Amino acid sequence: MAYKPEFLARITERRAALRAELAALLPANRAVTWEIGSGHGHFLVQYAQAFPEKFCVGVDIIRDRLNRSGKKRDRAKLTNCHFVQAEAREFFDALPAGVTLQEVWVLFPDPWPKKRHHKNRIMQADFLESLAGRAGEGTRLYFRTDHAEYFSTVAAFIPTLQTWRLDPAAPWPLEQETVFQARAPAYQSLVAIRTSHPARPAETAAPRPPPPVGPR
Repeated sequence: MAYKPEFLARITERRAALRAELAALLPANRAVTWEIGSGHGHFLVQYAQAFPEKFCVGVDIIRDRLNRSGKKRDRAKLTNCHFVQAEAREFFDALPAGVTLQEVWVLFPDPWPKKRHHKNRIMQADFLESLAGRAGEGTRLYFRTDHAEYFSTVAAFIPTLQTWRLDPAAPWPLEQETVFQARAPAYQSLVAIRTSHPARPAETAAPRPPPPVGPR
């Protein structure tokens, strides 16, 4: 696909700014707990408070949510909890060298229920393969959704990956009700564990605008 020069210039500028922000935020060789789609920060603030030894970073693309999250963090006087405005894949691509993933949390992501929109879902096999390149053996991926088809799709493709395995017995470290969880009549959860299988080299995300905000 051919992109207009002005679009490429905006993408390049945005990614450079994100790389600079993360270079200043993340110490060298830091292992991070990453929440994708941190919303208003309800979960991550409580998690960082419960586990002060963990360095927690939440990403969201909506500025108002990040402002609310930051206020919760500041009221709790946390120094191990941070929020960044970014699309998940661009955040991942901008991580400084040496930064690894200790945990990844994906709680009630947009299910993009229409089949033609499934390509917008964050939980995709290629994305998990990319995550594996920054995750050491034993890294845990926590996923929860109230969309049954989305859950079954993810639960079906993870066993086909060599870099992740499902662990039905793995505990859920903290139960902190999120906005979406409070609204959900029912939900399903899974935990995937990084195996020792070597990861494929991650490919840099192609230029693209942030995904639109979906129906949730």
